[in-house]
Amino acid sequence: MAAVPQEFRHSPQTLAGVAKSLLLYLVELAVFLTLFVGYFMLRGLPPDRVALSTANAVDIIDFERRLGVFWEAAWQRAAIDHNLLMDAANFTYLNLHLPLLAVLGFGFFHNSVRKYRVLRNALLLSALIGVPFYILYPVTPPRLLLQAGVDYGFRDTLEGMRGSKPGAMTNWYAAVPSYHFGWILLATIGVWWNWRSRLARAAAVIFLAWMWYSIVVTANHYFLDMILGGAIVTACLAIAYQWELWTERHPAGVRRWFPHIREMRLPF
Repeated sequence: MAAVPQEFRHSPQTLAGVAKSLLLYLVELAVFLTLFVGYFMLRGLPPDRVALSTANAVDIIDFERRLGVFWEAAWQRAAIDHNLLMDAANFTYLNLHLPLLAVLGFGFFHNSVRKYRVLRNALLLSALIGVPFYILYPVTPPRLLLQAGVDYGFRDTLEGMRGSKPGAMTNWYAAVPSYHFGWILLATIGVWWNWRSRLARAAAVIFLAWMWYSIVVTANHYFLDMILGGAIVTACLAIAYQWELWTERHPAGVRRWFPHIREMRLPF
């Protein structure tokens, strides 16, 4: 049996080392985005089923009420009149999700290609698992309940900040699971895995909590959406890590099926 190779060494902390990492990361990112666009196309494929989506949303609210945790509307009411707070929450939800993941992805890649690959594969696997949920269990987000004829007191704080209707790769009723939270949780785990800095780790946890809060006060998800998103991502991370260990035990077979560019292995 082939020995398990050691983790790839960190790239040199020089300008040339960073530039080399960035060039390789852009190649990696191009392959990743090709797969990611496929995810968004599948996500946007189901037609809007407002009645079914709203019935499922009401079921989630009823379940949270039975658990005594239906606090989303109260959180929004407490925040809605604080303009700076709501502006920050709206900005976070709209702009600090995928762009932040891309930036952190480079940090992970530069620090350890192996760890980056595990995190990347966990994200891709969770995306694949999310698609059947969007098809089989559409859910109206809190912000669209009033428009659907159900009033729980939610307001759409992003009205006018998006298009008037979803595009081909957008699904307004794909609320379950929430990867706005789940993928930020994955990034937080990545920060803790890659760096020992207490400041970096604390910042990651604080931002994770802020993302949870922003999602709630902008009325985009229910608590259970985010819990499920986090659970799926965590399970996918465990699977991706085991896959990485398997590939290290079978390097010849992996090289036969997956192209390599220096230390990168694509697409998985």
